[in-house]
Parts: sequence; C-alpha cells; structure tokens
Amino acid sequence: MIRRTQGRSTGQRLAGEREIESKLEIQTYVIDKLRELRNLPYDWDGAGGSPVSQDVAQAAYRALDRIADFRTVFPFITPGEEGSVLLEWRAGRERIELEFFPDDAPFVRHVDSDGHVRINGALGDSGTGYGEVRRSLSNLSSRIWVANPGWKSLFS
Repeated sequence: MIRRTQGRSTGQRLAGEREIESKLEIQTYVIDKLRELRNLPYDWDGAGGSPVSQDVAQAAYRALDRIADFRTVFPFITPGEEGSVLLEWRAGRERIELEFFPDDAPFVRHVDSDGHVRINGALGDSGTGYGEVRRSLSNLSSRIWVANPGWKSLFS
C-alpha cells in the first residue's frame, strides 16, 4: 500500500499517479464518445443508420481497456454501418483500426508506415491476441508522443 506523507508538497506525485490519471483520461474520453454514438438518432446517416448499441459500446470499451495503457493516444471514434463502431489510431500512413459489430467478433487491422498489413483479422481468443494489438498500439502511441507532444489538442 502506498501511503501519502504529511510533508509532501502539492506539486509532487506518488509513483504511478501520472499513469493512473492518464489511463483515466483515455477511458473518460472513450466513454464520452461512445455515449454520443449511443445517443445518435435512427437514420443518423440518411441511409437507415442505427445508433451504437450498449453491447457494442461495452465491447469496444472492454477491448480498449485491455490494450491501452497510460501512454496510449486517443483514438478517432466513429459510427459505422448497422450499429458498428470504429476506433482508429493514425500516424502518417500507419494506422490501427478496431471495428466492433453487433453479433460478431471485433475486427482489427494494423497497416504500418510502409503500407504493409501487420495485423488483419478477428480480435480475441480465436484470432489476433490482445497482447499483439497492445504492443502495436504502444509503439504507435510512443511515436506520436515524440513527433507531436501536443496531439491532445486534436481532440478538444
């Protein structure tokens, strides 16, 4: 157990506090975006589009919780066809996409900066493992932090 000391100034942090705050930050961002997508009206796209279901939103959040850490940059989150949701991370030509569907396994695709497909298939026990996606996302996020430390301004 970590104990706070009486003499600690307000500017000091205990080990792990930054990491916890940062992971909470991405979790809060994702929860808010998924809530927005759940509240879309029927036919939001003019083509009969359905809002994202609670089950799809929960699956997306649970997967993100398994692959994200305190360094993970925020994904772009967009609704898809038939109530699906897409989480996408981009850095130049490199991108990682996770798409969640009603009644189907999530799909993951990672294309590197040279255009080579590194991951392409179902996410989960019978497909691409969470650890492999976590490593790819961690590497992509690290490159974004170095190249653009102000990346969060894109999401405000």
